[in-house]
Amino acid sequence: LACKSEADLAMERGIQLYDWNKLDEALVEFNKVKYLIGDDSNSRLANVQLLAQAHFNLGITYAKMNLLHQAEQEILNALSLMPNKEYREVLSLIRKKQQETNK
Repeated sequence: LACKSEADLAMERGIQLYDWNKLDEALVEFNKVKYLIGDDSNSRLANVQLLAQAHFNLGITYAKMNLLHQAEQEILNALSLMPNKEYREVLSLIRKKQQETNK
């Protein structure tokens, strides 16, 4: 059984805080993941996936806080690392919400 990295633990804490609607604290943990992985020069696939997930989680947290520009930027960062359908769908929803807000 492999020990979890500090970045994995920060991700888990962030998700739990998000679930508890402690969004500011969740943002801190998701940003901590970015910082911890950024320090690791090893670009293993697992790290890239975790980093993309951190950006994605930041994006949905910002969206929940109605900080749509920040949400869009984080989802774009996630997509640049790991292009996938889920990330594209969320980006589309955020952009739709931005258009509705700008009307």
